[in-house]
Amino acid sequence: VIFSPQGLPGPGHTGRETLDAEGSLIIRNVMTLDAGSYMVVLETSRGRRSATPFCDLKASSSTTYDRVQLVTFPGNRQGILRSELNYSVILQWAALITPEPVLRWTFNGRPRGTGERLIIHRLSMKDLGTCLCLAENSEGVYLSQPVTLMLPQADVEPTEPAPISRNPPLSLSGGSAIALIAAASVAGLVLVGNMLFTFIQKLRYLPSFLPIHS
Repeated sequence: VIFSPQGLPGPGHTGRETLDAEGSLIIRNVMTLDAGSYMVVLETSRGRRSATPFCDLKASSSTTYDRVQLVTFPGNRQGILRSELNYSVILQWAALITPEPVLRWTFNGRPRGTGERLIIHRLSMKDLGTCLCLAENSEGVYLSQPVTLMLPQADVEPTEPAPISRNPPLSLSGGSAIALIAAASVAGLVLVGNMLFTFIQKLRYLPSFLPIHS
């Protein structure tokens, strides 16, 4: 028993099995120990049960098509495909298997179309995730390498902060120094002139003392 009637993992669950929204059983990384007959049991509210053969999984001695690499556009690096939003993304199964298999695509464990190609015409945020292709024929089930769709990384080079001096010296040279000296000289002359003018004005209003003759 892989899943209980309540949808909970059963004694036969290895962590590689999932149920999609349509009730299909998906086994990732198929191994020899997965070989055998699978059956689905339907239980209703009245307690009725019906057993239906699900599939016979056979272990293949050949591992040529185990973890098949997908052809992608843009290209992927170690299973990571990066693309800007609103651009087209294509994933394609390129392996030749005899007899010809039925190809099914999954996205984050849920069905996402059939056929040898999965085309996303305008990439959006909801399309970011992991895609997988399963090929099934009379000889068994083959699994592709997962490809994860992600946004490009921002290329920002780290910069070292410039050293800051606590008391930066003030230095002037050339025209700036000459202009500053000239301004200081003019200000000094104006100050001296104002002082002389004030002193002369005060002398004009002082009372005059005439000598007294007896």
